[in-house]
Amino acid sequence: MRSRARGCIDSPIWIIAEAPSEMDIKKGYIHTDGIGYVLDKMLQDAELPSDCFIYPFVETLDLVQDLELRKNTLITLLEIKHPSLLVTLGPKVTGLLVPETKSKSKPFECKLNSYSGSLLSSPFLSYSHYCIPTYTPNFICTNWSFRDITVSIDFGHVREEYEYWLLNKKLNPLPARKLIVEPSFEELINFLGAINSTNYISVDIETIRPVKASQIEVRHGYCYCISIATSPWEAISFSIWDYTTIQLVKIWQLLDKILREVPQIGQNYFSFDAHYLETLGFRPCLEKCQDTLIRHHILWPELEHKLQFQTRQYTRQPFYKDEGKGWSPKYKKALMRYNALDTTVTYEIFLAQDKEFQERPHLI
Repeated sequence: MRSRARGCIDSPIWIIAEAPSEMDIKKGYIHTDGIGYVLDKMLQDAELPSDCFIYPFVETLDLVQDLELRKNTLITLLEIKHPSLLVTLGPKVTGLLVPETKSKSKPFECKLNSYSGSLLSSPFLSYSHYCIPTYTPNFICTNWSFRDITVSIDFGHVREEYEYWLLNKKLNPLPARKLIVEPSFEELINFLGAINSTNYISVDIETIRPVKASQIEVRHGYCYCISIATSPWEAISFSIWDYTTIQLVKIWQLLDKILREVPQIGQNYFSFDAHYLETLGFRPCLEKCQDTLIRHHILWPELEHKLQFQTRQYTRQPFYKDEGKGWSPKYKKALMRYNALDTTVTYEIFLAQDKEFQERPHLI
């Protein structure tokens, strides 16, 4: 006995489920039991169309199946129908369709907690699409605290992309950000000199630590690079080790003037970045600064407050936090790009939080 798909096969939204239950096998369709009711209610609460196509990646209860064969069957069908939005439920389907979500240290595991809600693409598909991973309804039923997060954020992204597709008959491109890394002295001075004293800037630093064998005990490390974003779409990241002493004097003077006069945005800014900047001799105007971490505690005290979660909640930026790991000075561009991306994303989050505060002025 097999469990067939249900819904409209020509729908632009395909929900790819992992496996059927015994009830699904008896009725002949995927997710027709209580678990299916939970999924249907979540889709309804997310205001997604009722004719979403729900496809079973595995059709039977037989656990010994050729997953690559099933993947190839699915890919062939997708290439015929070209659905624009693919919601992959669970780590198995997500890992097979989007290999980048797999853990490098544990290749048989998918980092679903990191990539949930991200707008990804499968390297196996030739047409324009988004893969949006999230949790299975089985997982939701045993971890009910994830239910509203999945509905409002992950399925919320699906709804937003679907609404754009309805209006434009094409997908909304991912954010285009101008990230300047390893700038020349002239580039850096021109960028800093163009900052308007009336605007907010987003600031973030990255630190390095001595190797474990070193005799120097440093808990948090030394400041290696600094990024400044003037908007959610443009940022510069530079290393204080890349310039001559004479050049650094000019950079220090200009940067200190900016930090004293221009209000700053940061994630965990007051507890981390500001301390390092003051240690380096800068004098940030802390009374004018904003911390997205503190603001998120006020707006959503019940939610996780890390930048990774806020990125998932407020932006269309796919998961990128692993880019800041495993780098070395030899490949410092990767760290500096990560540094610059952090500041642009934080700026975007800040603007979205501002709208929420306007809607709930009693929290200000």
